[in-house]
Amino acid sequence: MEVTTIKCPNCNSDLKFNAENQNWSCEFCGSAFSQTEIASITQKSEQYSQSNPTQADIDQPELTVYKCKSCGAEMVTDENTAATFCVYCGNVGIMKNRLEGKFKPDYIIPFKKTKKEAIQAYNDYRKGKVLAPNEFGKPENIDKITGVYIPFWLYDGNAFGRVSGERHDITTWRQGNYTYTKTDIYHIDRAGSIQFEKVPADGSKKFDDDTMDSIEPFDFKEMIPFNYSFLSGFLAEKYDVGPDEDKERASLRMKNSIIQSLDSTIVGTLINRQENKENNFTDIKYAMFPVWMLNTIIEGKPYTFAMNGQTGRMVGNIPIDKGKAFRFFLFRALIAMGIFSAIAWFFFM
Repeated sequence: MEVTTIKCPNCNSDLKFNAENQNWSCEFCGSAFSQTEIASITQKSEQYSQSNPTQADIDQPELTVYKCKSCGAEMVTDENTAATFCVYCGNVGIMKNRLEGKFKPDYIIPFKKTKKEAIQAYNDYRKGKVLAPNEFGKPENIDKITGVYIPFWLYDGNAFGRVSGERHDITTWRQGNYTYTKTDIYHIDRAGSIQFEKVPADGSKKFDDDTMDSIEPFDFKEMIPFNYSFLSGFLAEKYDVGPDEDKERASLRMKNSIIQSLDSTIVGTLINRQENKENNFTDIKYAMFPVWMLNTIIEGKPYTFAMNGQTGRMVGNIPIDKGKAFRFFLFRALIAMGIFSAIAWFFFM
């Protein structure tokens, strides 16, 4: 398996993709390179060595050990890792063979948000949450925010739907000693179709589907043909959920969308409601999208924060520290009792 990193031709240090300037920069000598310039550099960027795997290793991959030529340290990856770091010297390794053939993405959306922006967004997100556990505010934990390229399937297709039922409009009035009620019954029938392009569904079991759905949308206008050099400086995962497995999620999104569109044309609630919905697919593409991730474990339970690396949209859950909550409400109760006692003393004395 071929594992490479992109080196600066001026000083031989690592080149990393700079999300802020949208180029590849060298942190050591300050050189910067455009995408055109980086194309020739990538041909000479191999920096890791590994014994040649057998065909069985490729067909049934397990944990693999790579040796960093920069510092000699060993790195262990699983079968779905497409880009990783050396934890000792920071060199970036890209497993190109894991991004070839059926695993080669069609598109990529490069990172636009930097790690500094991701940390600031996280700090803004937790502002005012005074009852959060202290772990969420520790600098050493916040600094673990990592940029990851997540595999996504993009589905084109059509959805067809029909909604029918009755709407009852009830009018009541009083005349003399009598109360009258009139019920107007309308038969409602709506049908239509929608053509969809690039309905996303993440293709990795490592990342929670609801979290990945929540950081959408991505701006597909900035999606470009895949080039592995954009992975430099970030982690990356290849898909382990195939396009056929993800079809159900994409299909559900299409069907729900057509029903919601039809419902938006209906006033009131339908009685004896019936609905039919179906869809078909016309094309499937494979893409990698940028996400900033932070995982924190509190009392054995994992908490994940994710930020869209293109738009900056952030999602996550911050739990309540039970000890902090008890002290907080006890303190407020004591203050309230003090105020009440002062008022009582004032009136009775």
